[in-house]
Amino acid sequence: MATLSRTSFAAKPKIRKALALLIPCARAALPRGRFAERELALLALLEEVGRGVLTAELEELSASLGEHVTVDGVLYRRHQPGLGRYASLNGGLDISRSTYREVGVRNGPTIVPLELIAGLQDGATPAMAYNIADGYARCDMRQHGAALQAAQRVPPPRATLERIAKRIAAGMLKDAPRVEAVVRQAEKVPSSVRGIVMGLDRTSAPMAEPRAPNASTAPRQARTTPRVRAVPPPIEVNFRMAYVGTVSLVDEHGKAVVTRRYATPACDDPNEMAARMATDVEAALALAPTLSIGCVQDGAPEMWNVTRGALAALEERGALARWEEGVDRYHVLERLGKALVVIEPVPEKRASRLHAWNARLDEADEAIDEIEEALMVAYGRLSPAQQSDLDEHLVYLHNNKSRMRYVTLVQAGLPVGSGVTESAAKTVINQRAKGSGQRWSEQGLRGVLALRALRQSERLAAFWTEFSRRRQVSVRNAA
Repeated sequence: MATLSRTSFAAKPKIRKALALLIPCARAALPRGRFAERELALLALLEEVGRGVLTAELEELSASLGEHVTVDGVLYRRHQPGLGRYASLNGGLDISRSTYREVGVRNGPTIVPLELIAGLQDGATPAMAYNIADGYARCDMRQHGAALQAAQRVPPPRATLERIAKRIAAGMLKDAPRVEAVVRQAEKVPSSVRGIVMGLDRTSAPMAEPRAPNASTAPRQARTTPRVRAVPPPIEVNFRMAYVGTVSLVDEHGKAVVTRRYATPACDDPNEMAARMATDVEAALALAPTLSIGCVQDGAPEMWNVTRGALAALEERGALARWEEGVDRYHVLERLGKALVVIEPVPEKRASRLHAWNARLDEADEAIDEIEEALMVAYGRLSPAQQSDLDEHLVYLHNNKSRMRYVTLVQAGLPVGSGVTESAAKTVINQRAKGSGQRWSEQGLRGVLALRALRQSERLAAFWTEFSRRRQVSVRNAA
């Protein structure tokens, strides 16, 4: 979001002159009392001043519109005067404004040209709309409303905040493909970056779904008061595996310098999200073609199919020559530890052997082949039941050992772990979507995760600047 430089603004001669007049007037208007009381009174005074100025600005814009206006070249005629209420950081603004209807279209949809001129977003002023979008990405609207009140702001009711937030999220989702392209063009690759790493993972999210007709239900408690409203359709809360992905620009040690995060509900196609992630890779390679490319994640085959498909599409377009692949080192050691439980009964020997294997993985790409061979040798000395337990681990190693060449990853400046992606599952989805009592519709979760991912990627401000610019259109009075 474009921000105002308060220091340079306050240094302007006109502003300095205005402050010289306003400050004594404001101090004189404050009630006598303790400093804390006068501070609260001053904040309330500034809120009223701000609300009055914003109201006057919008009323003046509304009054400037004639009987006929053109909106992006299309002629509209005044339809009906009315009163609009818009949320601002200073409180609600009641504005006299008219709706307009396209000339020659009978009973067509109406528009409010004032909203298009002023950049009013879904019933909120531009600053308030951005504040709500940012707040919705961070927490639920009850908490955000309380935070605004604690900052001596005047938020609308929680239901209004929720409604505005959902509408903004839906609009941003709709414009995301075009806006993301513009945002990427302005992004740079820091000089310390040596590689790019993709990763995909899943984590559960509580979804509110219609209850099946034959599903068993818990007995209802007897009511002590009469029901006033109609009973809503019954739902079940089921946890579904939402997708989360990351694209990290890493330094020579594999440490993330910049990370872009993505998330989407279980109902969506992860290939679409992976394609957007691959576009980040392509944009970074266009600026720094010598960067190493890697994909590091856990061993889930369905996730590898998605990320490989996205990178293969870049390869087909000639944007990418090759990439390295790695299974998260922690998951591999966890698997090796379980295999050792089967073949080695003494805990101290297990720990010593796992430590030696871990060190060997740092020394040579062939280490995983040696470890597999050692497990195969031990396999012949096991009982049938033990062999059955070890089979799972041997199959895992056989299917994934080509992605366990950690020396190659390190030499390419790529990480050997998927901690950034797994952290994104926690920070993007778990912390926002799995609060006490929370449950989501598909569209609701899709919107909040999109905003959350943008904020966690430090892209929300830039995205909002372009998004809000696209929402403003040319409005002129017609002759």
